[in-house]
Amino acid sequence: MGYRQFDDYPLRHIQEKPSCLRRNGVCTFCKNEVLESNAFYCHTCWSHYHKDCLTITYPKIHNHTLTFIHRNNAFTCDACGLVLKKKVNMFACLQCDFFVHRECIFLPKVIKITRHSHYLSHTLCIPDGNLICKICRNHRIKLKPGYGGYTCIDNSCDYVAHSVCATVKEVWDGRDHHIEEHEEDSNSEADLAALVDINGKSMRHFSHDHDLLVSDVERGEKEDGYVCQACILPIEFGRFLACEQCDFALHEACGSLPRKMENSLHLHSLILQIDMMNIEEGFFTCSVCLRESCGFMYQCSQKDCGFQMDVICASFADPLNHIAHPPHLLFYTFSKFEYSCMGCDQRSKNVVHCPTCYFPLDFKCVTLPRLVKYKHDVHPLTLYCDKSNTRFEKLSWCEICEEKINVEMLYYICHDCITTLHIGCMIGKYPYLKPSHRIKVDGLTIQITTNSSVSRSICHTCHRICQDKLVFMISGKDVCFCSLDCVHSSSCRTHFDVNDFLL
Repeated sequence: MGYRQFDDYPLRHIQEKPSCLRRNGVCTFCKNEVLESNAFYCHTCWSHYHKDCLTITYPKIHNHTLTFIHRNNAFTCDACGLVLKKKVNMFACLQCDFFVHRECIFLPKVIKITRHSHYLSHTLCIPDGNLICKICRNHRIKLKPGYGGYTCIDNSCDYVAHSVCATVKEVWDGRDHHIEEHEEDSNSEADLAALVDINGKSMRHFSHDHDLLVSDVERGEKEDGYVCQACILPIEFGRFLACEQCDFALHEACGSLPRKMENSLHLHSLILQIDMMNIEEGFFTCSVCLRESCGFMYQCSQKDCGFQMDVICASFADPLNHIAHPPHLLFYTFSKFEYSCMGCDQRSKNVVHCPTCYFPLDFKCVTLPRLVKYKHDVHPLTLYCDKSNTRFEKLSWCEICEEKINVEMLYYICHDCITTLHIGCMIGKYPYLKPSHRIKVDGLTIQITTNSSVSRSICHTCHRICQDKLVFMISGKDVCFCSLDCVHSSSCRTHFDVNDFLL
Protein backbone atom coordinates (compact mmCIF):
# COMPACT_ATOMS: atom_id res chain seq x y z
CA MET A 1 0.00 0.00 0.00
CA GLY A 2 1.40 3.39 -0.98
CA TYR A 3 1.44 6.70 0.83
CA ARG A 4 -1.70 8.78 1.32
CA GLN A 5 -1.32 12.55 1.63
CA PHE A 6 -3.24 14.45 4.30
CA ASP A 7 -2.35 18.07 4.98
CA ASP A 8 1.07 17.53 3.38
CA TYR A 9 2.04 14.74 5.87
CA PRO A 10 3.26 11.48 4.24
CA LEU A 11 1.68 8.79 6.48
CA ARG A 12 1.52 5.09 5.67
CA HIS A 13 -1.88 3.48 6.37
CA ILE A 14 -3.09 6.61 8.19
CA GLN A 15 -6.41 8.10 7.04
CA GLU A 16 -8.85 10.70 8.22
CA LYS A 17 -11.99 9.05 9.58
CA PRO A 18 -15.04 9.07 7.35
CA SER A 19 -17.98 10.85 8.94
CA CYS A 20 -19.93 7.59 9.43
CA LEU A 21 -17.13 6.20 11.68
CA ARG A 22 -16.14 9.33 13.58
CA ARG A 23 -16.12 9.05 17.32
CA ASN A 24 -13.76 10.04 20.10
CA GLY A 25 -10.82 7.79 20.98
CA VAL A 26 -7.47 7.77 22.82
CA CYS A 27 -4.26 8.75 21.06
CA THR A 28 -1.84 5.83 20.83
CA PHE A 29 1.13 8.11 21.55
CA CYS A 30 0.14 10.71 24.15
CA LYS A 31 -2.75 8.69 25.69
CA ASN A 32 -5.01 11.76 25.65
CA GLU A 33 -8.49 11.89 24.15
CA VAL A 34 -8.74 12.36 20.39
CA LEU A 35 -11.69 14.55 19.35
CA GLU A 36 -13.63 14.07 16.12
CA SER A 37 -12.32 17.33 14.68
CA ASN A 38 -8.70 16.18 15.03
CA ALA A 39 -9.02 12.42 14.61
CA PHE A 40 -6.73 10.21 12.52
CA TYR A 41 -6.90 6.47 12.54
CA CYS A 42 -5.17 3.40 11.11
CA HIS A 43 -7.68 1.30 9.18
CA THR A 44 -5.50 -1.79 9.79
CA CYS A 45 -5.43 -1.77 13.61
CA TRP A 46 -7.97 1.06 14.32
CA SER A 47 -5.45 3.05 16.35
CA HIS A 48 -6.23 6.71 17.01
CA TYR A 49 -3.77 9.58 16.67
CA HIS A 50 -3.62 13.33 17.10
CA LYS A 51 -2.45 15.15 14.02
CA ASP A 52 0.29 16.88 16.04
CA CYS A 53 1.52 13.55 17.45
CA LEU A 54 2.23 12.14 14.00
CA THR A 55 5.11 14.56 13.40
CA ILE A 56 7.81 15.72 15.80
CA THR A 57 10.25 18.60 15.42
CA TYR A 58 13.08 18.32 17.96
CA PRO A 59 16.38 19.90 16.85
CA LYS A 60 18.36 18.22 19.66
CA ILE A 61 18.00 14.88 17.89
CA HIS A 62 17.62 15.94 14.22
CA ASN A 63 17.38 19.16 12.22
CA HIS A 64 14.36 18.10 10.14
CA THR A 65 10.82 17.16 11.06
CA LEU A 66 10.37 13.48 11.93
CA THR A 67 7.27 11.71 10.63
CA PHE A 68 5.58 8.61 12.01
CA ILE A 69 5.66 5.55 9.77
CA HIS A 70 3.35 2.68 10.61
CA ARG A 71 5.61 -0.34 10.33
CA ASN A 72 5.81 -3.70 12.12
CA ASN A 73 9.22 -4.69 10.80
CA ALA A 74 12.20 -4.38 13.12
CA PHE A 75 14.82 -1.75 12.34
CA THR A 76 18.03 -0.39 13.84
CA CYS A 77 17.42 2.89 15.65
CA ASP A 78 19.94 5.59 14.75
CA ALA A 79 19.70 7.08 18.26
CA CYS A 80 20.22 3.97 20.40
CA GLY A 81 21.60 1.41 17.94
CA LEU A 82 19.23 -1.31 19.13
CA VAL A 83 16.74 -3.44 17.22
CA LEU A 84 13.52 -4.02 19.14
CA LYS A 85 11.64 -7.16 18.17
CA LYS A 86 8.34 -5.98 19.62
CA LYS A 87 5.98 -3.60 17.80
CA VAL A 88 7.69 -0.22 17.71
CA ASN A 89 6.76 3.37 16.93
CA MET A 90 9.13 4.42 14.18
CA PHE A 91 9.72 8.03 13.20
CA ALA A 92 11.84 8.94 10.20
CA CYS A 93 13.35 11.70 8.16
CA LEU A 94 13.19 10.22 4.66
CA GLN A 95 15.44 12.78 3.02
CA CYS A 96 18.27 11.97 5.48
CA ASP A 97 17.52 8.24 5.80
CA PHE A 98 17.23 8.77 9.57
CA PHE A 99 15.10 6.30 11.57
CA VAL A 100 14.48 6.45 15.32
CA HIS A 101 12.24 5.02 18.02
CA ARG A 102 9.77 7.54 19.34
CA GLU A 103 11.13 7.03 22.88
CA CYS A 104 14.66 7.81 21.68
CA ILE A 105 13.78 11.17 20.14
CA PHE A 106 13.81 12.86 23.53
CA LEU A 107 16.94 11.26 24.97
CA PRO A 108 18.81 13.74 27.23
CA LYS A 109 21.83 15.36 25.63
CA VAL A 110 24.11 15.40 28.69
CA ILE A 111 23.64 13.25 31.80
CA LYS A 112 25.50 12.44 35.01
CA ILE A 113 25.43 8.96 36.51
CA THR A 114 27.13 7.89 39.73
CA ARG A 115 28.76 4.91 37.99
CA HIS A 116 31.22 7.24 36.24
CA SER A 117 33.17 10.27 37.39
CA HIS A 118 32.57 12.33 34.22
CA TYR A 119 29.47 13.54 32.43
CA LEU A 120 28.13 11.50 29.52
CA SER A 121 27.01 13.00 26.24
CA HIS A 122 24.62 11.43 23.75
CA THR A 123 26.01 10.99 20.26
CA LEU A 124 24.48 9.67 17.05
CA CYS A 125 27.79 8.15 15.95
CA ILE A 126 29.62 5.93 18.43
CA PRO A 127 33.29 5.72 17.39
CA ASP A 128 34.89 2.38 16.70
CA GLY A 129 36.87 0.93 19.61
CA ASN A 130 35.84 -0.62 22.92
CA LEU A 131 32.12 -1.14 22.26
CA ILE A 132 31.12 -3.04 25.42
CA CYS A 133 28.55 -1.11 27.47
CA LYS A 134 30.12 -0.22 30.82
CA ILE A 135 26.75 -0.55 32.58
CA CYS A 136 25.23 -3.85 31.43
CA ARG A 137 28.58 -5.46 30.42
CA ASN A 138 26.69 -7.61 27.93
CA HIS A 139 29.23 -8.97 25.45
CA ARG A 140 26.47 -10.22 23.16
CA ILE A 141 24.86 -6.79 22.72
CA LYS A 142 27.68 -4.38 22.01
CA LEU A 143 27.29 -0.81 20.82
CA LYS A 144 27.34 -0.39 17.06
CA PRO A 145 29.81 1.99 15.42
CA GLY A 146 28.01 4.72 13.51
CA TYR A 147 24.86 4.47 15.66
CA GLY A 148 23.79 6.27 18.83
CA GLY A 149 24.79 5.86 22.45
CA TYR A 150 26.43 7.69 25.35
CA THR A 151 30.13 8.54 25.50
CA CYS A 152 32.25 10.29 28.11
CA ILE A 153 32.78 14.02 27.51
CA ASP A 154 36.45 13.48 28.34
CA ASN A 155 38.02 12.53 25.01
CA SER A 156 40.74 10.54 26.77
CA CYS A 157 38.14 8.30 28.48
CA ASP A 158 36.68 5.31 26.59
CA TYR A 159 33.53 4.97 28.73
CA VAL A 160 30.52 4.11 26.55
CA ALA A 161 26.99 2.95 27.38
CA HIS A 162 23.78 1.95 25.68
CA SER A 163 21.19 4.71 25.63
CA VAL A 164 18.71 2.36 27.30
CA CYS A 165 21.16 1.35 30.05
CA ALA A 166 22.30 4.91 30.80
CA THR A 167 18.78 6.31 31.17
CA VAL A 168 17.08 3.53 33.13
CA LYS A 169 15.59 4.83 36.39
CA GLU A 170 17.90 2.70 38.57
CA VAL A 171 20.96 4.40 37.01
CA TRP A 172 19.97 7.94 35.97
CA ASP A 173 18.36 10.56 38.22
CA GLY A 174 16.28 12.06 35.40
CA ARG A 175 18.20 15.34 35.06
CA ASP A 176 19.23 16.62 31.65
CA HIS A 177 22.42 18.66 32.09
CA HIS A 178 23.41 21.31 29.59
CA ILE A 179 27.10 21.82 28.92
CA GLU A 180 27.15 25.18 30.67
CA GLU A 181 25.34 23.72 33.67
CA HIS A 182 27.65 20.76 34.27
CA GLU A 183 30.74 22.94 33.94
CA GLU A 184 29.33 25.20 36.62
CA ASP A 185 28.44 22.26 38.88
CA SER A 186 31.93 20.77 38.65
CA ASN A 187 33.49 24.00 39.93
CA SER A 188 30.91 24.93 42.58
CA GLU A 189 31.23 21.96 45.01
CA ALA A 190 34.00 22.20 47.57
CA ASP A 191 36.02 19.11 48.39
CA LEU A 192 34.77 18.13 51.86
CA ALA A 193 37.56 15.87 53.11
CA ALA A 194 36.68 13.82 56.19
CA LEU A 195 40.33 13.42 57.25
CA VAL A 196 42.87 16.21 57.63
CA ASP A 197 46.61 15.65 58.07
CA ILE A 198 47.98 17.54 61.08
CA ASN A 199 51.73 16.84 61.13
CA GLY A 200 52.29 13.62 59.19
CA LYS A 201 51.74 11.42 62.26
CA SER A 202 48.44 12.77 63.61
CA MET A 203 45.15 13.20 61.77
CA ARG A 204 41.90 14.98 62.59
CA HIS A 205 38.61 13.34 61.61
CA PHE A 206 35.48 15.48 61.52
CA SER A 207 33.58 12.93 63.64
CA HIS A 208 35.93 13.24 66.65
CA ASP A 209 37.21 16.13 68.77
CA HIS A 210 40.68 14.72 69.47
CA ASP A 211 43.63 14.16 67.19
CA LEU A 212 44.12 10.59 65.94
CA LEU A 213 47.51 8.90 65.83
CA VAL A 214 48.35 6.87 62.73
CA SER A 215 49.27 3.33 63.86
CA ASP A 216 49.91 -0.07 62.35
CA VAL A 217 48.76 -3.40 63.81
CA GLU A 218 51.59 -5.38 62.18
CA ARG A 219 54.18 -3.17 63.84
CA GLY A 220 52.63 -3.68 67.27
CA GLU A 221 52.34 0.07 67.84
CA LYS A 222 49.04 -0.34 69.71
CA GLU A 223 47.47 -3.05 71.80
CA ASP A 224 44.76 -5.24 70.33
CA GLY A 225 41.09 -4.69 71.09
CA TYR A 226 40.26 -1.59 69.04
CA VAL A 227 36.95 -1.49 67.19
CA CYS A 228 36.43 0.77 64.19
CA GLN A 229 33.63 3.22 65.00
CA ALA A 230 32.72 3.57 61.34
CA CYS A 231 32.17 -0.08 60.38
CA ILE A 232 32.07 -1.65 63.92
CA LEU A 233 34.48 -4.39 62.85
CA PRO A 234 37.52 -5.16 65.01
CA ILE A 235 40.80 -3.59 63.90
CA GLU A 236 43.04 -6.62 63.39
CA PHE A 237 45.21 -5.82 60.36
CA GLY A 238 46.88 -2.89 58.65
CA ARG A 239 46.98 0.81 59.40
CA PHE A 240 44.42 2.53 61.60
CA LEU A 241 43.77 5.79 63.45
CA ALA A 242 43.56 5.72 67.25
CA CYS A 243 42.80 8.45 69.76
CA GLU A 244 45.37 8.96 72.54
CA GLN A 245 42.74 10.24 75.00
CA CYS A 246 39.91 7.74 74.52
CA ASP A 247 39.11 4.43 72.83
CA PHE A 248 37.95 5.99 69.54
CA ALA A 249 39.54 4.32 66.51
CA LEU A 250 39.02 4.01 62.76
CA HIS A 251 40.39 1.85 60.02
CA GLU A 252 42.47 4.11 57.81
CA ALA A 253 40.29 3.13 54.85
CA CYS A 254 37.08 3.96 56.76
CA GLY A 255 38.47 7.25 58.01
CA SER A 256 39.49 8.27 54.50
CA LEU A 257 35.99 7.96 53.06
CA PRO A 258 34.67 11.38 51.92
CA ARG A 259 31.87 13.28 53.63
CA LYS A 260 29.99 13.39 50.33
CA MET A 261 30.34 10.85 47.57
CA GLU A 262 28.87 9.38 44.43
CA ASN A 263 28.63 5.61 44.43
CA SER A 264 27.66 3.21 41.66
CA LEU A 265 25.23 1.48 44.03
CA HIS A 266 22.86 4.47 44.04
CA LEU A 267 21.81 7.07 41.48
CA HIS A 268 21.95 10.09 43.86
CA SER A 269 24.87 11.58 45.76
CA LEU A 270 25.35 10.35 49.35
CA ILE A 271 26.16 12.26 52.56
CA LEU A 272 28.05 10.71 55.49
CA GLN A 273 26.12 10.65 58.78
CA ILE A 274 28.15 9.89 61.91
CA ASP A 275 25.77 10.15 64.87
CA MET A 276 23.37 7.25 65.37
CA MET A 277 21.71 9.20 68.19
CA ASN A 278 20.01 11.27 65.49
CA ILE A 279 18.23 8.11 64.36
CA GLU A 280 15.28 7.22 66.54
CA GLU A 281 16.01 3.47 66.45
CA GLY A 282 19.74 3.92 67.17
CA PHE A 283 20.67 1.71 64.20
CA PHE A 284 19.84 1.35 60.52
CA THR A 285 19.53 -1.33 57.87
CA CYS A 286 21.79 -0.99 54.84
CA SER A 287 19.76 -0.77 51.62
CA VAL A 288 22.44 -2.74 49.74
CA CYS A 289 23.50 -5.70 51.90
CA LEU A 290 20.42 -5.55 54.20
CA ARG A 291 22.58 -5.88 57.34
CA GLU A 292 21.86 -3.87 60.48
CA SER A 293 24.55 -1.41 61.58
CA CYS A 294 25.37 1.00 64.42
CA GLY A 295 28.27 2.57 62.54
CA PHE A 296 28.57 5.49 60.17
CA MET A 297 25.91 5.75 57.50
CA TYR A 298 25.80 7.19 54.01
CA GLN A 299 22.39 8.73 53.45
CA CYS A 300 20.87 9.85 50.17
CA SER A 301 21.01 13.61 49.62
CA GLN A 302 17.43 13.58 48.28
CA LYS A 303 14.91 14.04 51.10
CA ASP A 304 12.26 11.88 49.47
CA CYS A 305 14.67 8.95 48.95
CA GLY A 306 15.12 6.53 51.82
CA PHE A 307 18.38 4.99 50.58
CA GLN A 308 21.01 4.41 53.29
CA MET A 309 24.25 2.47 53.14
CA ASP A 310 26.94 1.37 55.58
CA VAL A 311 30.58 2.30 55.01
CA ILE A 312 31.55 -1.25 54.06
CA CYS A 313 29.22 -1.22 51.04
CA ALA A 314 30.24 2.38 50.33
CA SER A 315 33.83 1.17 49.96
CA PHE A 316 32.82 -1.10 47.07
CA ALA A 317 34.72 -0.34 43.87
CA ASP A 318 33.49 -1.56 40.50
CA PRO A 319 34.90 -3.87 39.11
CA LEU A 320 35.76 -6.25 41.94
CA ASN A 321 38.41 -8.95 42.19
CA HIS A 322 37.03 -11.50 44.66
CA ILE A 323 38.51 -14.67 46.14
CA ALA A 324 35.33 -16.58 45.32
CA HIS A 325 35.88 -16.10 41.60
CA PRO A 326 39.57 -15.48 40.89
CA PRO A 327 39.52 -16.11 37.10
CA HIS A 328 37.46 -13.01 36.23
CA LEU A 329 36.47 -9.59 37.54
CA LEU A 330 32.97 -9.09 38.96
CA PHE A 331 30.79 -6.14 37.94
CA TYR A 332 27.77 -4.61 39.62
CA THR A 333 24.49 -4.75 37.72
CA PHE A 334 21.08 -3.95 39.15
CA SER A 335 18.47 -6.48 38.16
CA LYS A 336 14.73 -6.78 38.56
CA PHE A 337 15.22 -10.49 39.09
CA GLU A 338 16.64 -12.36 42.06
CA TYR A 339 19.83 -14.37 41.73
CA SER A 340 21.04 -17.22 43.90
CA CYS A 341 24.34 -16.09 45.46
CA MET A 342 27.25 -18.45 44.75
CA GLY A 343 28.79 -17.59 48.12
CA CYS A 344 25.87 -18.26 50.50
CA ASP A 345 23.08 -19.67 48.29
CA GLN A 346 20.68 -16.88 49.36
CA ARG A 347 18.62 -14.97 46.79
CA SER A 348 19.19 -11.27 46.11
CA LYS A 349 18.68 -8.58 43.45
CA ASN A 350 21.77 -6.59 44.46
CA VAL A 351 24.62 -8.70 43.12
CA VAL A 352 27.92 -8.45 41.34
CA HIS A 353 28.38 -10.89 38.52
CA CYS A 354 30.86 -12.14 35.99
CA PRO A 355 30.00 -11.12 32.40
CA THR A 356 31.99 -14.07 31.06
CA CYS A 357 30.32 -16.85 33.08
CA TYR A 358 27.34 -17.11 35.38
CA PHE A 359 28.62 -16.19 38.85
CA PRO A 360 26.39 -13.87 40.96
CA LEU A 361 27.58 -12.79 44.41
CA ASP A 362 25.40 -10.76 46.79
CA PHE A 363 26.72 -7.90 48.90
CA LYS A 364 26.62 -9.83 52.16
CA CYS A 365 29.36 -11.96 50.66
CA VAL A 366 31.05 -9.17 48.71
CA THR A 367 31.67 -7.17 51.91
CA LEU A 368 32.91 -10.02 54.11
CA PRO A 369 36.36 -9.40 55.66
CA ARG A 370 39.06 -11.13 53.64
CA LEU A 371 41.15 -11.84 56.76
CA VAL A 372 40.02 -12.46 60.36
CA LYS A 373 41.70 -13.51 63.60
CA TYR A 374 40.52 -16.58 65.49
CA LYS A 375 41.50 -16.83 69.15
CA HIS A 376 42.43 -20.52 68.90
CA ASP A 377 44.74 -20.13 65.89
CA VAL A 378 48.00 -18.20 65.71
CA HIS A 379 47.54 -17.54 61.98
CA PRO A 380 44.95 -15.29 60.31
CA LEU A 381 42.01 -17.05 58.69
CA THR A 382 41.31 -16.37 55.02
CA LEU A 383 37.97 -16.09 53.27
CA TYR A 384 37.83 -19.00 50.88
CA CYS A 385 35.68 -21.28 48.78
CA ASP A 386 36.56 -24.35 46.72
CA LYS A 387 34.21 -24.59 43.74
CA SER A 388 36.19 -27.51 42.39
CA ASN A 389 35.58 -29.38 45.67
CA THR A 390 38.93 -31.13 45.45
CA ARG A 391 41.38 -29.77 48.01
CA PHE A 392 39.39 -29.78 51.25
CA GLU A 393 36.56 -32.19 50.59
CA LYS A 394 37.53 -34.28 53.68
CA LEU A 395 38.32 -31.30 55.92
CA SER A 396 34.98 -29.55 56.09
CA TRP A 397 33.94 -29.31 59.72
CA CYS A 398 33.46 -26.07 61.63
CA GLU A 399 35.70 -25.77 64.70
CA ILE A 400 33.01 -23.84 66.62
CA CYS A 401 29.68 -25.53 65.93
CA GLU A 402 31.22 -28.85 64.86
CA GLU A 403 28.85 -29.08 61.90
CA LYS A 404 29.76 -29.77 58.30
CA ILE A 405 30.90 -26.94 56.02
CA ASN A 406 29.84 -26.80 52.39
CA VAL A 407 33.23 -26.01 50.84
CA GLU A 408 31.57 -24.77 47.65
CA MET A 409 30.20 -21.84 49.67
CA LEU A 410 32.32 -19.15 51.35
CA TYR A 411 33.97 -19.99 54.68
CA TYR A 412 37.09 -19.11 56.69
CA ILE A 413 40.19 -21.28 56.69
CA CYS A 414 43.73 -21.31 58.05
CA HIS A 415 45.79 -22.85 55.26
CA ASP A 416 48.60 -23.69 57.70
CA CYS A 417 46.58 -25.42 60.43
CA ILE A 418 43.56 -26.37 58.27
CA THR A 419 41.22 -24.67 60.75
CA THR A 420 37.83 -24.16 59.10
CA LEU A 421 34.91 -22.04 60.33
CA HIS A 422 31.46 -21.07 59.09
CA ILE A 423 31.09 -17.37 58.23
CA GLY A 424 28.31 -16.97 60.80
CA CYS A 425 30.24 -18.77 63.51
CA MET A 426 33.27 -16.54 62.97
CA ILE A 427 31.77 -13.04 62.66
CA GLY A 428 28.23 -13.62 63.89
CA LYS A 429 24.85 -12.79 62.42
CA TYR A 430 25.15 -9.07 63.26
CA PRO A 431 28.80 -8.11 62.68
CA TYR A 432 28.00 -4.37 62.36
CA LEU A 433 26.05 -3.98 65.62
CA LYS A 434 27.93 -2.61 68.61
CA PRO A 435 27.87 -4.39 72.00
CA SER A 436 26.65 -2.23 74.93
CA HIS A 437 24.73 -0.04 72.46
CA ARG A 438 21.05 0.71 73.06
CA ILE A 439 18.57 0.51 70.23
CA LYS A 440 14.82 0.84 69.90
CA VAL A 441 12.81 -1.94 68.27
CA ASP A 442 9.01 -1.75 68.01
CA GLY A 443 8.90 0.63 70.97
CA LEU A 444 11.09 -1.56 73.18
CA THR A 445 14.44 -0.35 74.53
CA ILE A 446 16.94 -3.08 73.69
CA GLN A 447 20.46 -3.47 75.08
CA ILE A 448 22.89 -5.22 72.72
CA THR A 449 25.08 -7.59 74.77
CA THR A 450 27.89 -10.01 73.97
CA ASN A 451 26.88 -13.65 74.36
CA SER A 452 30.02 -14.67 76.23
CA SER A 453 28.68 -16.11 79.49
CA VAL A 454 29.34 -19.76 80.34
CA SER A 455 25.63 -20.56 80.57
CA ARG A 456 23.81 -19.46 77.42
CA SER A 457 20.48 -17.67 77.70
CA ILE A 458 17.19 -18.99 76.36
CA CYS A 459 15.39 -16.84 73.80
CA HIS A 460 12.06 -15.54 75.07
CA THR A 461 10.40 -16.00 71.66
CA CYS A 462 11.74 -19.18 70.04
CA HIS A 463 12.73 -20.83 73.36
CA ARG A 464 16.06 -21.95 71.92
CA ILE A 465 19.56 -21.48 73.27
CA CYS A 466 21.05 -18.18 72.06
CA GLN A 467 24.11 -19.24 70.07
CA ASP A 468 25.06 -16.08 68.18
CA LYS A 469 27.82 -13.68 69.27
CA LEU A 470 25.25 -11.06 70.33
CA VAL A 471 22.00 -11.23 72.29
CA PHE A 472 19.32 -8.58 72.74
CA MET A 473 18.12 -7.78 76.27
CA ILE A 474 15.17 -5.60 77.29
CA SER A 475 16.63 -2.85 79.46
CA GLY A 476 15.96 -3.46 83.14
CA LYS A 477 14.41 -6.87 82.55
CA ASP A 478 15.85 -10.38 82.51
CA VAL A 479 14.38 -11.02 79.06
CA CYS A 480 16.63 -12.16 76.24
CA PHE A 481 16.20 -12.53 72.48
CA CYS A 482 18.51 -14.39 70.14
CA SER A 483 17.84 -12.19 67.10
CA LEU A 484 16.06 -9.06 65.94
CA ASP A 485 13.52 -11.29 64.22
CA CYS A 486 12.51 -12.65 67.60
CA VAL A 487 12.25 -9.10 68.97
CA HIS A 488 9.97 -8.16 66.07
CA SER A 489 7.77 -11.15 66.64
CA SER A 490 4.29 -10.15 67.74
CA SER A 491 4.08 -13.17 70.03
CA CYS A 492 6.66 -11.64 72.39
CA ARG A 493 5.54 -8.00 72.35
CA THR A 494 2.13 -8.82 73.77
CA HIS A 495 3.75 -9.81 77.07
CA PHE A 496 5.04 -6.29 77.79
CA ASP A 497 3.73 -2.81 78.26
CA VAL A 498 5.78 -1.01 75.62
CA ASN A 499 5.47 2.36 77.35
CA ASP A 500 7.53 1.05 80.28
CA PHE A 501 10.60 0.57 78.11
CA LEU A 502 10.77 3.62 75.85
CA LEU A 503 14.18 5.30 75.28
